Amino acid sequence: MRVWNGRGLGLPRRPLVALAVLAAAAVLAAGCGSDNNSGSGGNSSGSGGGGIYGGGGPTSTAGGASSVATVSAASTSLGMILVDGSGRTLYLFEKDQPNQSACAGACAAAWPVDQTSGTPKAGSGVTASMLGTIKRSDNTTQVTYNKHPLYYFQGDSGTGQHNGQGVDAFGAKWYVVTPAGGADTGA
Repeated sequence: MRVWNGRGLGLPRRPLVALAVLAAAAVLAAGCGSDNNSGSGGNSSGSGGGGIYGGGGPTSTAGGASSVATVSAASTSLGMILVDGSGRTLYLFEKDQPNQSACAGACAAAWPVDQTSGTPKAGSGVTASMLGTIKRSDNTTQVTYNKHPLYYFQGDSGTGQHNGQGVDAFGAKWYVVTPAGGADTGA
């Protein structure tokens, strides 16, 4: 089907929409290659969108910046792993340094940070002394466990999902976190 564009018959609209989507994906991919080792980073609002890794996840992560985060351990098909107070899986990023996030911008859109407005609470199966926080450049506070900044994955649409396990994105791999404070690499 050709569409009237005011100057005559033009190209069908669907290829133009597809081209716009591809252009947007290219812009996101360009942001993936940036190396931000500043120790803290960009937008960590945890809001929706979905990015290139899925979507369908909630538009809010830790209940917003006005709530105190809770971290617990839960039994899953991967074994005992860390989850938030709602049962959503938490991840670590191998590129991070102790108490420093290497994830900002497009990375933080695909992997929203676990935010808190105060000292995080230790739920069942978690060692309270291993919980901590770091301040990000956007003035949000991110939860850490055993000095690993904690994140969600936009590809997890609810509790009990761990679709981000072993994903290689933004320069390193992402893993669920064990109650002992390390990455569960499945080895």
